[in-house]
This record gives sequence, structure tokens and C-alpha cells, in this order.
Amino acid sequence: MILLLLFQKKTDVSLPEEFDHINVWATVNRMILNLIKTKEIVFHRPGPKKLHMFPSVESIELIEQAKPLGVILQNNFSVNSHVDYVLTLCSQRIFLLKRLRDQGLNYRQLDTVFQAIVVSRILYALPSWGPFLNKELTGRINAFFKRAYRYGFTTKIMEVTSLLNNASKDLFCNMQKAYHCLIGIPPDENEHDHDIRKRGHNFVLPHCTSNLFKASFLNRCLFSLI
Repeated sequence: MILLLLFQKKTDVSLPEEFDHINVWATVNRMILNLIKTKEIVFHRPGPKKLHMFPSVESIELIEQAKPLGVILQNNFSVNSHVDYVLTLCSQRIFLLKRLRDQGLNYRQLDTVFQAIVVSRILYALPSWGPFLNKELTGRINAFFKRAYRYGFTTKIMEVTSLLNNASKDLFCNMQKAYHCLIGIPPDENEHDHDIRKRGHNFVLPHCTSNLFKASFLNRCLFSLI
């Protein structure tokens, strides 16, 4: 079981106090926190001029990146490490495709396997980390797709930006359905809509004070699908 404690910089409660509350909750529910596996990560803007570090929890290791649920999160919101990790896995699976090609699989069969074991890995949680791709990382993933096409493992050249847009749109639309687990995440809808132009949604747009905040999944969808 994974427990996440999200702690804001400006708050009336200290981090050690909040962590003690979790310890009490765990004890009441007959659970034991594994302090060896417990880590602390402080998220901040890339290259901050001033970084105020509030007191940490004693005996808890402070790390620069973590990998909950298979996605590497870095403390400066960079996705370099995650892209390195994903492309390494995908390159290993290209070796398997070469072996299957040597066994006589045609290009359509190879494309099916490529979609199943390579594209699916890149698509995994793509709406969460894809918006933070820079030009260099986007180029690396697109170059990988071009090589796969040149080797005959896929029937078309894909681009990560198109995959991201499609995946984000699908998730955003599904979030608005009553049965979806993220039904309560989107903001409130406009009570009065005087816009005669047909819009992609009627949600209130958030006030974004930075490009980093606007690049997050939900804000990106709200502004791009309006």
C-alpha cells in the first residue's frame, strides 16, 4: 500500500506534525509504516532564485526523484529521467521484435506487437508527464519512432505530440462521465454562458501564473480544448 503526504510550503502545520498524524492513523488502523522505504521529495520550480527548505522529518531520506506507479517524478518537474527510463525499456523490446522478425513475422504482425509492447509503454500515464516534454526530449522519442518505422516494426511514423494530444483528450472527456474515478477533478462550470460559439467545454478557466502550471494535464486540456 502506498501513502502520499502532500505538504504545501505555506501552512499552519509543520511537516513533522503532519507525519505524526499519519503515524497515529496507521497505528489506529493496525498498520506499520516502513520508514526505510519512506522518502521525502521537495518539488520546486526549475532553477529557482530562492529555495526555502522547511524542516524535514528526522530519519527520512531526502531524494531528488521518485518512481511511484512507474512514472519517475523529479523535484524540478523535469521528465528527463523518465524519458531515459522509457526509451531504455523500448529499445530492449526492439531486440525482441528483431528476433520475431527473424522468425518470419510479417510487417503487419510486427506492427501489432510493436503497438502492444512499445507504444503502450510510451502511452502509459502520458497525459501526466507528456506536457513537460521539451524540444530535445520530444525529438528523442520521435527519432525512436522513425527508427522503428525504418526497421519495419511499425506501419506508420508516429509522433509523441499527437499521441499526447489524443490521450489527453480521451482522458479529459472520460473524466466528465459519472462513472469515472476522476469525476470531481475538473473545475466548476460557468453558470452563465453568453458565448454563441460552440466550445469544447464549459468549465471555468483557472488563473495560470506560470507556464509550468499551465502545462499540467488538466490546465493544458482546459485551455487547448476550449
